[in-house]
Amino acid sequence: MRNLGIGLIILAYLLLFHTALRTAVHGRAHPHPEVTVSAEPDAPWEAAVTGALAAAGIMLAAMPVRRGDKWAWWTSATMLAILLVTRVATDPRCWVVYDPHQHGCHTFMIAMVMGIAGLAMARR
Repeated sequence: MRNLGIGLIILAYLLLFHTALRTAVHGRAHPHPEVTVSAEPDAPWEAAVTGALAAAGIMLAAMPVRRGDKWAWWTSATMLAILLVTRVATDPRCWVVYDPHQHGCHTFMIAMVMGIAGLAMARR
């Protein structure tokens, strides 16, 4: 159960890293007219910070969380919380995530759920 949790954490951070890279590369290549957004969510600094935190989270989950270090578990949980709060506060697309007919940050929210579930399973 613990190894499955660590795998979910790593998968969640990989999904976040992929999302950050996709945002950095594509940006606003495919804007959706039904959602009014500001230019801020696709800013390069946000993709860089998300990518850096995701890369650090992968390394954190692969080594210290697997060893069972309590500080690593709390650090990973804090990193997920920082990513979640920052994204929800700055990206208006996250407010439409509950509506399956509108484009929002579904991939990001799926990664968050996977990360939180993985942390719950990896905790001793």
